Amino acid sequence: MTLYSVSPNHAKNQLLFFIIGVLFYLGLSIIDYSVLAQFWKPLYVTNLGLLILIFVLGQTISGSTRWFTFFGFSLQPSEFAKFTLILTLGALLSQKPQRLKSFKGVIQLSLLFIPFFFAVVIQPDLGTTLVLLATFLGVLFYAGLNKLYFLVGFFLAGISSSPLWSLLKDYQKERILVFLNPQLDNLGAGYNVVQSLIAVGSGGLFGKGFGQGSQSHLQFLPAYWTDFIFASFSEEWGFIGLVILLLFFTVLFGFILYTASKSKDLLGHALVIGVFITLFSQFFINVGMNLGIMPVTGIPLPFMTYGGSSLITNLAMLGLVQSVWVHSFQRV
Repeated sequence: MTLYSVSPNHAKNQLLFFIIGVLFYLGLSIIDYSVLAQFWKPLYVTNLGLLILIFVLGQTISGSTRWFTFFGFSLQPSEFAKFTLILTLGALLSQKPQRLKSFKGVIQLSLLFIPFFFAVVIQPDLGTTLVLLATFLGVLFYAGLNKLYFLVGFFLAGISSSPLWSLLKDYQKERILVFLNPQLDNLGAGYNVVQSLIAVGSGGLFGKGFGQGSQSHLQFLPAYWTDFIFASFSEEWGFIGLVILLLFFTVLFGFILYTASKSKDLLGHALVIGVFITLFSQFFINVGMNLGIMPVTGIPLPFMTYGGSSLITNLAMLGLVQSVWVHSFQRV
């Protein structure tokens, strides 16, 4: 509804993506998740191959090479990497639960994650990189990895922050600086955040009404159909609408966690927790950047932001959760 209000043409395309995503959801929910986990290797190799191939055949938009374009539609392999990473971690952890008890096992898992990590970093796609990192660390934390590894990791991240800063693109540095002070460049790097805050605030208690959002319809708000769809929704539906929207997301996340608690094996637990972390981190970062409390990173808002690859991947991940819910109770 929000997409149809601010950009009817995008809404029509999104409806097609939604239908495709529902087919993935239904298909994956029918297949036993333990069977799906057996195919992690070909899926991993295929996804990694696409991430590498994109630098040869991909389309560069605004300095980022993230998309394959076919007949007017774009395909973003880094979105599918989220699903692949969850399935890969779940399969490996369930095959050898003791893998996390040895340094060698942790290195093996890390060596599978690092190619995905760097393939997305150099696109560059900071937002998806953060989500993949959160998923990887979150699943390992949940699976029982020794907390000493996390302490060492945080220490190494701290001492390497300066060289990492120098590796960031200029626009990425600007986004971080503007996050710390949105008024630093109102008409430049800080423009997106300022306009988003205006849109959210102008919605008031009940909103301006369907199709009446001035910031989005007059195009003061950048990327109002993608990164800032939350601000577009806020402007039209106001505080009451936001409360209802946040309630929907809360119920969704609650049911995902409930499914994890009812799973009968480590594979089901790991898969569902991976889906939860992936979706929640996207939700948290996107809403945060729309409210000016997180840097602008281009993270999509699950199920609302325009984008076929994102929507299909999100529905596929829910299909994975549904498969655990349906088939986990058949476990001995």
